Formats: sequence, C-alpha cells, structure tokens
Amino acid sequence: MSASHDIHWLGVAARLALRGHGGAEPNPMVGCAIVAPGDSLVGWGFHSRCGQAHAEVAALARAGARARGATAYVSLEPCAHHGKTPPCANALIDAGVARVVYSVVDPHLRAAGGACVLRAAGVVVQCIDHRGCARVSAPFVRRITAQRPWIIGKWAQTIDGRTATRAGDSRWISGPVSRAMVHRQRARVDAVMVGIGTVLADDAHLLPRVSHTAGTRRIPLRVIVDPRLATPTDARVVRTSGEGPVMILALPTAIERLHHERAKAFGAAGVTLEPLIDGEASEAHRSFRGLPTGALDASMRLLFARGVSTVLVEGGAGLLGALFHEDLIDDAWCFTAPLVIADGSGAPIATGPGCGLMIDAHKFELLDSRRRGNDSMTLWRRIR
Repeated sequence: MSASHDIHWLGVAARLALRGHGGAEPNPMVGCAIVAPGDSLVGWGFHSRCGQAHAEVAALARAGARARGATAYVSLEPCAHHGKTPPCANALIDAGVARVVYSVVDPHLRAAGGACVLRAAGVVVQCIDHRGCARVSAPFVRRITAQRPWIIGKWAQTIDGRTATRAGDSRWISGPVSRAMVHRQRARVDAVMVGIGTVLADDAHLLPRVSHTAGTRRIPLRVIVDPRLATPTDARVVRTSGEGPVMILALPTAIERLHHERAKAFGAAGVTLEPLIDGEASEAHRSFRGLPTGALDASMRLLFARGVSTVLVEGGAGLLGALFHEDLIDDAWCFTAPLVIADGSGAPIATGPGCGLMIDAHKFELLDSRRRGNDSMTLWRRIR
C-alpha cells in the first residue's frame, strides 16, 4: 500500500483508540484496523476496558478468516507480554496477518518488543510517525516515562479571562452544555482535584452527574489540596464520601495537630488524610499559601503509586498556578463564555510568580476547538 493509505488507516486506528477513554486506563488507549488486500476494512477494535480484550484481539475477532494475508494498523506497538490477556503480537501471528503497521513504540518495558516478535515470525512490520496516534498515546507514554498521572487542568472563563467577579461570584460562567461535558469527563478520570479555596467557595461534591446508563465509567477519587486542613467536616465533599472516595492532602504538622473531634469526623466519613511534603515557608508557592514547592509533584507520584492514571484539576487559581509553576499540566481545557466582566480585580485563571519574559512562558499546542452551546471550548496540550 502507498504511504497515504498507511497514514489514512493509522488515523482510523487513532480515532478508534479514543473510544476507550475512561475504560482502558491505566492501560493505554489503543485502536486497530485490519485491512484486506484491495483496501477493504475487514476488522476493527479498540481496548474498551482494562482486563478485557485488547484492540488487536477485538479487531481479529471481527475479521475472522479474512485477517489472513491482511494488514493490521495499530496506534501503539502490539504488546509482547502475557498480563491479564495473552500477547497481541502472538494473536496477530496466529491469525496469519501478513503486515503490521504501528505508530508509537510501547514505552512499557514488560509489554514492549512486539515488533521484534512479529518480525521473527516473518510478519512485515513498519513503524510510521502519525500525529493522531502520538496524541492518543501521549497520556500512557507520559505516565510510564514520568511515573505520574496525566494531568488535565480545566477552567471556565469570561472573554476577558476572568473566572469569577471581585466578589467571588462564578455561577455560572459556562453554560449547561459545557458543564455537562465536564461531568462526562469526571466520569472518565481516576481523580478530580481542587484546592481548599474552591471547597470553601463552592461547596461542590465533585461527583459526576451522569447516570450509569448514560455512560459513567468511573467514580473518581476526590482530592482536596488543603495544606492547613481547613476543610469543614460538614462540607458536601465530606458528607458524600460514601458515594465515592475522598482524600485530603495536608501538611504533616496540620495532620498531627488536628483536633480529636475533627479527626474522628473525617475518620467516620471515610476521608483519607495524606501528608504533603514539608518545606520552609520561604519555599512555599506564592500562588497557594502554605503549599511547599515540589509538594504537588510528590503528591502526583503518590497518586500514581495508588493506581491513579488521570487527574482532572478543577481549580482554583492558586492550585492551577502552583501546577503550572511545577510544570505538571499536560492538557488544558478552557471554556470561554460570551461574557465580559471588564474588572481587573476579577479572579484570574491562575496566580503565582509567573514568568518575567514571554520567551519563558510554557508553550501549548491547540488540539481542538469547538462550540459548546453558547461557549467555545479549546483543548491545549503542553509541548515538551
């Protein structure tokens, strides 16, 4: 097949992979298209849920005998290890696939090596750069190489870049269509994170308002960054802990000095208290009072070790500023409403020391831009 055909079918594999978002993690999102001689699609699949059939196996099941002599286009290198499912490389060999084209090399040491296994069995293998495949595989690659979750920063703003009025009023900047999209995303990530300021201002429960029949895939861990442990024991996020786990990240001294009654109330609610790394006050983030520099990176690694693969950060400005300062934001979801406050004292998107020169600003790439009701939604990805 020509290079243009290969690029086309890798694009199909990338779009198939996206269907697994919220189910495949912590495994990678992977898509596979099996194309017979004559350029006809005979099988397709994606990794829909961790522990279930991988994309290649799902595609082979649809293709049946038509897979013999065909080309398999896979967004990520077929795996070569036996985990919860058998190796995909062997499944492709057993099915008689003549050629495999993939785009992203598997970064996982245990799973990598599928290309070598295929070549040893006489299968023609090609690795071709494809932007769509790289984008859909990026969260998995980042998790494996950085040993931390993929972090999505989300906010709603006015046209003039404010997230609240000077009085703190933010309800509602974005419209119902945008908010519904955020709730769907909550149901597809492992954790939702906010700062203590957001808890005190909004008293939100942070659970997805999506029924299981409408597509809820996960109940996220709700994480509150609260260095001084100021979270009220009667906050909605605490009172709803029976509907989904809650973790509060606080300074060790704050946890040690916690009043007995408050400690008892958090314990009865099932709230987990985890220590932030300690630090000198002079090393604290200017954007988030009492939060030591480096604490968020350490906390993200803790979450990764606990099995969290994706974190949705919903604010506020101090937490987002600290995450930007530590360069931890991978994707940024920006919802812009058709509103203008025209007040320099309104709340900004992020606070912190910032950059003195524009050349030092973190650079992002625009991945998507679309209309959501009366709002515009833009998706940005950190260029690393």
